[in-house]
Amino acid sequence: MSEDTSRRQSRVKQPKSYRVEDEYSFLDEDNDSAPSGKHTPNYDDDEPQEDGEDFIPDAEEEPEDDFDEEIVEDSSGSGEGDSDEDYPARGRLGSQDLEITEVRPKHGLTAGAGKSKEAQGLYHAAQNRVKRPIHLTRGGGTSAKAAGATPLRTRGVADFTKIGGQEVRLKDLYGPRNKDLKPILLTRDYWLKQETLPIRSPSSLRQSFFESPETRERELVTTRKWYANSGQEAFARGQTSRILTAAESEIYMANCAANSLNVLFGPINSPQLYTLKQGSYIHTAEPFAEKKNRRGWLFNLGSRIQDAQWASSETSTQYLAVAVEQKAPGPQPKPMENPKAPAFSATKPFTASIQIWGFGADENGWLDSSQQPRLRLVICTDWGAPKQFKWCPISPSDDLRPANELDKVHIGLLAGIWSDGRVRILDVSLPKSQTHTSDTHYLHISQAAFDVPFPQTIPSCLRWLSGTTLAVGTAIGTLAIWTLSRPETFTSMNSKPPRPWFYQQISETYIITLASGWPSQPHIISITTADGFARMFDLRTPSSDNTASIRGRTLCITHEWHEQTQSFIAPDEHYMLKHNPIRRYYHNLYTMRASSSITRVSSSPVQPAILMGGADGRVEASNPIGRITNYKIIPWQQTWFAHEWRGPVKDKPSSQDVEMSEGGPVGEVDTSEEQDTGTNDIPELFLSQPLARITEGYKAFQPGIQHSVFSKRVANPEVGKGITIFEEASAITALAWNPSLKFGTWAVAGMGDGLLRVEDIGV
Repeated sequence: MSEDTSRRQSRVKQPKSYRVEDEYSFLDEDNDSAPSGKHTPNYDDDEPQEDGEDFIPDAEEEPEDDFDEEIVEDSSGSGEGDSDEDYPARGRLGSQDLEITEVRPKHGLTAGAGKSKEAQGLYHAAQNRVKRPIHLTRGGGTSAKAAGATPLRTRGVADFTKIGGQEVRLKDLYGPRNKDLKPILLTRDYWLKQETLPIRSPSSLRQSFFESPETRERELVTTRKWYANSGQEAFARGQTSRILTAAESEIYMANCAANSLNVLFGPINSPQLYTLKQGSYIHTAEPFAEKKNRRGWLFNLGSRIQDAQWASSETSTQYLAVAVEQKAPGPQPKPMENPKAPAFSATKPFTASIQIWGFGADENGWLDSSQQPRLRLVICTDWGAPKQFKWCPISPSDDLRPANELDKVHIGLLAGIWSDGRVRILDVSLPKSQTHTSDTHYLHISQAAFDVPFPQTIPSCLRWLSGTTLAVGTAIGTLAIWTLSRPETFTSMNSKPPRPWFYQQISETYIITLASGWPSQPHIISITTADGFARMFDLRTPSSDNTASIRGRTLCITHEWHEQTQSFIAPDEHYMLKHNPIRRYYHNLYTMRASSSITRVSSSPVQPAILMGGADGRVEASNPIGRITNYKIIPWQQTWFAHEWRGPVKDKPSSQDVEMSEGGPVGEVDTSEEQDTGTNDIPELFLSQPLARITEGYKAFQPGIQHSVFSKRVANPEVGKGITIFEEASAITALAWNPSLKFGTWAVAGMGDGLLRVEDIGV
C-alpha cells in the first residue's frame, strides 16, 4: 500500500447525517437546532478539503453533550509521536452543519506502528477527549448543550427511506411508534370509499383520529366554563351596541355594484337565464327537472365576496357570516396610483357591515330545502370594511339547550380585521323573538370589548388557536397572541388595549396567511410570507423549533391545516396543491391540480375532502389520504361547479361567434339544427349587461399530478408557454366547509361578481 493511499484512508471524511442531506443543509442553521443523532463514519477516497476551510474551535474546551461518537481511524502509516497540543479538534464547515470532530496528527502523521507507547497513550487520550460531536453553525458558535438536553428532537427525516414500502413511508411521515402509526391507518381505512366529495351518511363524519376525545372534552368544558363565569359578563360590559331600523341600515349595506345580475344556470344543453336582484336568491334545483338530490341556494349579494365563514354549532339552524367588498364613499384612487398601499396602511373609518344568514336543517343533518334562508342579523359598524374574520372554533355557550330556555340565541365569538387597522372580537347573539320571524335584526356596534391596534403596522391575518386563544399576524412580520381567559385581557379595555402574552418577530416581511394545527396540534402554527417561504413554528419553543419550506415563486394567498393527513396545504406556482407534513415540512407532497392560479382552499375537521377554488371560477374537490399514504395512487378529482363572468358586449357578435365553449353554450341559445343561430336570436338586453354562467354535473377524473409545464416534449421551444388571464369577477374569493360534526357536508363558495353558493354537496 502506497504512502499516499494510506494517508487518504487515515483522514476520514466527515460522516453524513441520515436526516440531513446536502440539499437540506440550511435546515440546521439555527443556533438552537438539535444534532441529528449518531452516525456511521463514511469512508471516502476523495482528497480532503484544504485546511484553509477548516473552523478550529478551542481544543481545550470540551463540549457539554450527551452524545458519544465512535471515531474509526486507520492504523496504517508511520510517524513520530506528538504531545496533546499537536492534535486539535477540527470541524469543517461544509454542506453539513452537524460536524463530527476528528483527531489528526500534525505534519500529516497518523496513529499506528512506529509510535512509542507514551505517544500512543497521549494520542488515545486526546482522541477520547474530543470524540463527541460538536454542532457548528455557519458563522461560528456551538449549541451542543441545548441540543443534548432533548436528544429526540428532530425536524424530520430529510428524505424518504430508499428501501421499503408503505410501512416505511408512513414511519417517515408520522413516526416509528405504534401510537404514531395507528391514527393514520385508522384514517385511511375509515375514509377508504370516499374518493372526492364526502359521502352523505352520518357515519362518514367524525372527529379526527389524531385528536384525543378527552382533550376535546376538556377544552370544551374549559371554554364554556370561562364564558359562563366571566367571559359573557366581560363582553356585555365592554361591547356597546344599539338596534337600527331597516332604513337606518341602508347606508351600512350599500356598495357600488349593480342592482341586479344576469345568471345563466341549469343543464348544460338547455341553461336558463335568471335575473337576480341584489340580496335575492334561487334554489340550485330550480332550472333542473330532477330536484330530489339538489340541496342548496344561489345568492346575489352585489359586490365581491370578501369572506364567508360558518359558525360552529350543532343546532338545527346553521349560521353563515358573509362580508362583501365595500369601499369608502367618494372618488376611489385608480389602480397602481394609490399613494398609500392598502396592504400596509389603514384606511379612515367608514360604514360597512357583516351579514349573518340562517339555514335550516332536517333531522339527518342535511340542508332543508323547504326552509327559505333568512338574513337573520346585520352587524353594522363604522370601522371600515371587514377584511377577514373567523368564528371561534368552539361554541362558548351550551347550544344544545332548548331555545325556549334561552333569552338570546348565542351564535358565537367573531374575531375580525377591519380596514382601520384594528382587530376586534364581537360577541354575536340574536334576540329569542327574532328566531320566530322572517324579519332581519340590524345591530350597530360602536365599541368592542376586545379592540386592539398595532404600533407602526396593521394586522394582515388571524386565526383561533383554541376556544379562547387568538393569534394575529402583521404586515411587518410579527405575531401576537392573546388568551381571553387571562385576567388582564379585559381589565384594561377602558384605558389601554390588552397586551399580548406572545409578541415576537417571526418573519422579516409581510405575513400573508396564518394557519394553526388545531384541534390535534394547537401548538403548531404555519405562516406564508411575501418572500416566498412558508415557515412552521412550535409555540412552546418557537426560537428553536422552527423550519422553512421550499421557496415558491408566487405569493401564497391561501393556507389551511388538513387534520386527516396532519399537514398544511397551500398552492404552488404550478397550479398544484401541496401538502407539507409536520415531520417533512420542507418537502412538498402534491395531491391536486388546477387549470389556473389557486385562490382559495378549504379543509374540514370532520371529513377529509379538500375544496380548491381557482381564478378561472372552478371549485374542485378531492380526498388526499390515499395519495399521502401511498405515493403510487393517482387521486381522483371532481368539479363541484364552474363559474364564468363576462362584461357587457358593445358590438353585437355575428352568427359565427355564437358557438359552444368548453363548458357549454355561451348564452341562452338553442343550438339545434332546426333553430337559426343568427344574431337576431340574441336579445340586446342580454348583451349590454354583464353575464355570469354556472355549469355543473362534471364527472370525476384522475388528472395526474405531473403538470404539463414539466413535459420534456415541447412543440415549439422558441415560443414560451402561454398564460391565461381570467376576468377578476370570475375568481373564487371565499371557500369554507361547515366545521360542525353533524353538518360537515355543507359548503359555501363566494365569487368575485357577488354570487354566493351554499349547498350540501354530500353524495
